[in-house]
Amino acid sequence: MQNVEKTQAVEGAPPNRVRNKTESSGWIGRAKPILKWVIVIVVLAFLGLTMQRAYHDVQQHREQLDFSKMDWKWLVAGVVVYAIGMLPAGLAWLQTLKAFGETVPFWTGLYVYFLGHLGKYVPGKAMVIVLRAGKLHPLGVAIKPTVVSVFVETLTSVCTGAILGCIFLLTQSPPKWMLLGAAVCIPCAALLLLPHTFRAVLAVLAKSKIGRMPRSVSDAFTGKLMFRTCSWMLLGWTLHGTAAWLVLGGIQPSAGLWTVHGWSACVAAVSLAAVAGFASMLPSGAIVRELVITWLLSRLVPQPIALFAAIAFRIANLIAEFVMIGLLKVAKRNEKTLEPRNR
Repeated sequence: MQNVEKTQAVEGAPPNRVRNKTESSGWIGRAKPILKWVIVIVVLAFLGLTMQRAYHDVQQHREQLDFSKMDWKWLVAGVVVYAIGMLPAGLAWLQTLKAFGETVPFWTGLYVYFLGHLGKYVPGKAMVIVLRAGKLHPLGVAIKPTVVSVFVETLTSVCTGAILGCIFLLTQSPPKWMLLGAAVCIPCAALLLLPHTFRAVLAVLAKSKIGRMPRSVSDAFTGKLMFRTCSWMLLGWTLHGTAAWLVLGGIQPSAGLWTVHGWSACVAAVSLAAVAGFASMLPSGAIVRELVITWLLSRLVPQPIALFAAIAFRIANLIAEFVMIGLLKVAKRNEKTLEPRNR
């Protein structure tokens, strides 16, 4: 024991400090399973509240709806298209991590991406980062690049959604104040997508508690990365709008909906509703998303139908997310995982 203490003293590590560090590490190790269950319970609790709210909204407007006229094949198609529409953003996120020098197994990465979506139902949206970083860190993926990758995904998604939504909104003959808002929003959102913007954010983070990022993260922000990421996001928003279009057509079958005008209105409604929901900081944009979708779609269909379509689209989102999580969990089982690296 004396030899060990002498060795520690020579290395500059006092025995008491080493013992405290070991005890602390052991306590943290025992607390990790408890923390994981707390996270699961919190996510499920807020997810349950979201589903309960959607159910009550449906019940309140049930008298104004004719369920016998619904075409269920379009509703199912909407769920499938929405699930596919989530893949482009997931691929963009994985490519961003790769650009940062972090390698993630493909199916495992997509599983973590979809699992992280459940975090949006918790207030503050920080749970998305907790879920993804918590799953990737044991594989040797550094936490700091993971945090930045989530930030990149979120900002590019919001900005491209705002741009696409405003462009399609201009084709809907909106009021003058909306025309002015769209004209201001498009260039502002485009400026936020420049590589210089992200480098400036990294400079701010370097002075915060998060600290300086690895050089590979800063060097990764190029025009090529941002163009590729934004392209994936635009594809995702287009598919999400198409999914809403199919859901609306399944609820209110009408030849007038199956037009380019009807499709572009749905793309604009879904994109702008998601942006407004994110800005509200409410869990998953609850209520705000439904209000924006209802207001924008009421130009196409009666307001009760538009409201029910917004609620049905929310339910379709939940179903698609759980289906993808289940499928990807099976797909990742036989995938070789990375050897954990010391960070």
